[in-house]
Amino acid sequence: MKLKKRDDVLNDIIHQGKKHPSGWMASFGKNNHHLSEDYYLFHPEIGLYYLKEYQKNPFQHIGIGGKVARKIDDDVTEELHKNAHNFGIIQGDIKRITKNIQNGISPHEIIQGMFKGKDKGMSLPVKGKANTSNESIKKVKEQGKQNQHKINHRFKKIAKEDGLYTSYD
Repeated sequence: MKLKKRDDVLNDIIHQGKKHPSGWMASFGKNNHHLSEDYYLFHPEIGLYYLKEYQKNPFQHIGIGGKVARKIDDDVTEELHKNAHNFGIIQGDIKRITKNIQNGISPHEIIQGMFKGKDKGMSLPVKGKANTSNESIKKVKEQGKQNQHKINHRFKKIAKEDGLYTSYD
């Protein structure tokens, strides 16, 4: 498994999402031990991605991740479907959005267009169901455990170098 920066992992997921836009499953949660947000995104045709990040400031997220497994167990898939809600990754082109607004298209129309598959500056290349329960996080963590360990180790190193843990030393 190749470790990648947050933005590169998201670009990989978006690239795969353009081939397989629906059918994604996800589990999101906080990791208080590492002071991070953990994201697991899975598609049956693609595999399981794990992304770990923290918000450095209101404008910058720092993180690392990668594809940790090709498949996940059926019981994990079932758990991800329980109490799941809609989620998606939004991609935007601020110049197109601004131009459309200047041409009289309302922000509401731009957003509605995104949901209907009409790209007016915003698109939704990845969509599916997400679960934020502790049980779903616990089950999905068991998948691709060795690769997740590499991501966690590298994340701690990045966060420490960036001073995230300084006040706790």
